[in-house]
Amino acid sequence: MNLLIADSGATKTDWLWYDGQEFIRIRTQGLHPSNIQLPQDRTDLEDQIGSLKPDEIRFFGTGCGNRVNDEKISRLLTSIFPTCRTIRVDSDLEGSGQAFFGDGDGIVAVLGTGAISARIEEGRLVAKSASLGFAIGDEGSAADLGRRLLKMRYRNQAVPELLKFLDERLESVDYSEMMNRIYSSPRPNRELAALAGVVLKPPFPAELKTVLEEAFSDFIKCQLTTLNVEDDESVIFTGKVAVSHEDLLKEVMNRHGYKNVEVRYPVIKAWQERISGQKGFPENH
Repeated sequence: MNLLIADSGATKTDWLWYDGQEFIRIRTQGLHPSNIQLPQDRTDLEDQIGSLKPDEIRFFGTGCGNRVNDEKISRLLTSIFPTCRTIRVDSDLEGSGQAFFGDGDGIVAVLGTGAISARIEEGRLVAKSASLGFAIGDEGSAADLGRRLLKMRYRNQAVPELLKFLDERLESVDYSEMMNRIYSSPRPNRELAALAGVVLKPPFPAELKTVLEEAFSDFIKCQLTTLNVEDDESVIFTGKVAVSHEDLLKEVMNRHGYKNVEVRYPVIKAWQERISGQKGFPENH
């Protein structure tokens, strides 16, 4: 059986192709249901992965896990892979939980373009935090970090040396141009996330460590604590922000009393390891 698995966020989608003998990994654009641009996204995907002939597709994506968005993704995939017998769409949290914990229990937390966490029991998602999206929540995400950094820069809420650094990293874009760039973008969360990636690329001033610490603490207080996580429970983080600032993230988690913390990225690597160990896709999910 030819299997195609996707772990999709707002910025990128990691695909894993498995034909029973070998694995192939492919990266394409993000496919958040709210941000899909037709027909461009369909054309791009056809060019990148349309030659594959999967019998089954398991798509795990940000914004998925509800009927309307799941059907939107399913229709897109059906148009690209009309001969595929089975297409299943679930949330990215469901996919991460299955990839990391198998049939076990634990907490999965995503710090990428967005941010969210969930409780996994026996390999199934049983509760999740309210992310609220980049405009209201997403504490600790790249979009949230971008928002914090822009506030600091354009409200002059930092010492002159740090403001100079921010100005250099942001290429001296003035206030009006930056606001137009963010608010005219069809995907402002990606714009904010990209800006955070540019500014927080090492080396950066020690003062910006405080921005990261505050963002991670807000994620813990606003999202993780809503899951009533025990101190010794396994918490696995994934996402570009988590892996880029792994040491600091673990330090902040430890300060808040969480000791059993791990970062694993990308999720698709965990899927490959799991399938390799089981010689096929776990049928019970």
